Amino acid sequence: MPIAPLLTVDDLATFLHKSVTSIRSDVSRNPLSLPPICRLPGTKRLLWRREDVELWLSVHVDHRSPNPLIHVPQEPGARRGRPTKAQQISKRRAAAQPRFSGQAMPTGGVQ
Repeated sequence: MPIAPLLTVDDLATFLHKSVTSIRSDVSRNPLSLPPICRLPGTKRLLWRREDVELWLSVHVDHRSPNPLIHVPQEPGARRGRPTKAQQISKRRAAAQPRFSGQAMPTGGVQ
């Protein structure tokens, strides 16, 4: 059985498109965000087996996410993000105006 090559921190950073600093930080702070580490006896060197990294990546594929190559048209005039200040004010004013259901408004005077 051939031995799988071991990946160094630099190799893993390239493989995962992360920085080396980010990988080193995640080893101690957030180890679940990385594939399992291969610890060789008597060393502190960070190494990963390529097969473990590939298996870890295959488990973390999100099949529910939309395909970025498919263009979903937005509603015309719809903008993303926070509404402008003018839009917020007009919405507040519209919500503050009383609404009546076609019945005569009580005048408050004597009939």
